[in-house]
Amino acid sequence: MKRRMLAVLIALIIIPTALTAAPLLQFGGLVSYNRTVVEFTEEEEPWNINNFSFGADLRINPVKNLSLDIPVTIGFGKDAFSLAAIPTINANIPIAEIVDIAVGVGTQLDFTKAGDTWTLNGLPMDEAGGALAGSKLVYRAGLTVNLGILPLGIGINAVVPGSSGFGEGDIGGIFIPMWESTRISIVALLNLF
Repeated sequence: MKRRMLAVLIALIIIPTALTAAPLLQFGGLVSYNRTVVEFTEEEEPWNINNFSFGADLRINPVKNLSLDIPVTIGFGKDAFSLAAIPTINANIPIAEIVDIAVGVGTQLDFTKAGDTWTLNGLPMDEAGGALAGSKLVYRAGLTVNLGILPLGIGINAVVPGSSGFGEGDIGGIFIPMWESTRISIVALLNLF
């Protein structure tokens, strides 16, 4: 009887550890470079503050090889406010419980408020279905190092949009990446659980 209790206790300790290489929930700051990789080489002042967006990143890692990543950046313009989100579902490849490589897909959602009017991907909110149909598939690749001693993860991400929107009728173009439009971001995440 004691051996069974010991085996159950060991299983209850080992299984959650084996299922999660990354913490269950991570949240932190994000800095995104607004220029594409092509524009970076052509930019006269690549480190100008206007070339960067700032925001937050939320990651949920329910199991070892699956995560949901929701980075959100905030923008301010003349009489306008914007939120850009790129939620992705990712396959994770944990290495030695410290490094996590993620590859995933999702879409970009751009919410803008000009005056009293909110839009989604350039269309009024009451046309949200059309706005989602016009959005593009995005590919995400990320590398995160979970520092272990500190409850902190540091990561770099690349996001590549597809060539065509979902509603454009070009099925092949939806899945063809536009490599020249790759954008890079860096995150610092607190490991909450």
